[in-house]
Amino acid sequence: MAFFCLVLIICSTTPVFAGIEVTNIYPLTDNFSSDYHYPAWSPDGKQITYMNDQAIWIMDADGSNPHFIYDGMKWDGDPCFSADGKEIYFASESRKPRSSTYINLFKMNVDGSNITQLTDGADRRSPSISPDGSMLAYLSNIAGNYDIWVMDITNKSHRQLTFTSEDEGKPSWSPDGGEIIYSLKGNLWLTDVELDTSWQITHGTSNDVDPFFLPSGEKIVFISDRGGETNLWLIDTEDDERQLLTDDRKVEVSPAVGPYGKKIVFGAKANETFDFWMLEMENPEAKDEVSDINIEDTNVDVTENENVALTSENNQNMDEGSSGLLGKINNNLALFAGGLVLGIILFLVARLIFRKM
Repeated sequence: MAFFCLVLIICSTTPVFAGIEVTNIYPLTDNFSSDYHYPAWSPDGKQITYMNDQAIWIMDADGSNPHFIYDGMKWDGDPCFSADGKEIYFASESRKPRSSTYINLFKMNVDGSNITQLTDGADRRSPSISPDGSMLAYLSNIAGNYDIWVMDITNKSHRQLTFTSEDEGKPSWSPDGGEIIYSLKGNLWLTDVELDTSWQITHGTSNDVDPFFLPSGEKIVFISDRGGETNLWLIDTEDDERQLLTDDRKVEVSPAVGPYGKKIVFGAKANETFDFWMLEMENPEAKDEVSDINIEDTNVDVTENENVALTSENNQNMDEGSSGLLGKINNNLALFAGGLVLGIILFLVARLIFRKM
């Protein structure tokens, strides 16, 4: 009985740090006449941009309201949102008179307007914006094979980051913007953007591709054929622990993790074409979603070229918000302390009963 009470106490007072648990997998699109590729989330998690039939499309995160926003009547793909969610970077075929056809980088507003070409010449594709929006990583074959380059968004300068003789895969940023992860010769690699140092994450004969960080920066989702089937896998960068996320014998590609770490959209070929699927998961490291703030409900008057002044009512609301947060913290601490004391008392009582028995 004492042992039972001790287990009860530990379970009631100690947080459980369980691994990621897949709770649901379902098709997001179901159109056999279309071919969906390269999904990318908006920063607020409300929309997904993607390539469909060589054009750039966008839809709501639940798969509703799909519509194309740009079709240059040639190959257009590899879209990704800007860090503020107002623009979309993408790759598109372009050709000058009496010259070869190249894939170059462009940007546009999310409604498809104000298209601007960013690069010219050799192939440049697979853009990936840094978390702070200051750098754009991409692939370029200007040196003879596909290496990873970065472009400064402000001054438009370009810098080569990798120098291998093999083709690197699509780059993806770490949440802190310090590293870029990619695939090389069937393994996952990380490169420090400032130090230009690289190190290998996975080893072996399997084909590991399309890596994507979870928001915590401690785990990476990727596609692998280890075990004989192409599935979604998870690897912990700290202890190298692996976890299989899907096991349904579909050809799966291009996973993109939602900004809060609770959903993964990926491509899967169950028939002749690729559709998008959504994976939902219980993630102890997930971020809380931020709800919308209605500016019209605030009491802050903003006039162009004038300083913003907070009224006493605003200050009172801010104080109430701060005290409310502190109150919640204090309440949680009090509940934890109370539970701990109660647990100790129950343990001592159980121990006393056990001795008398």
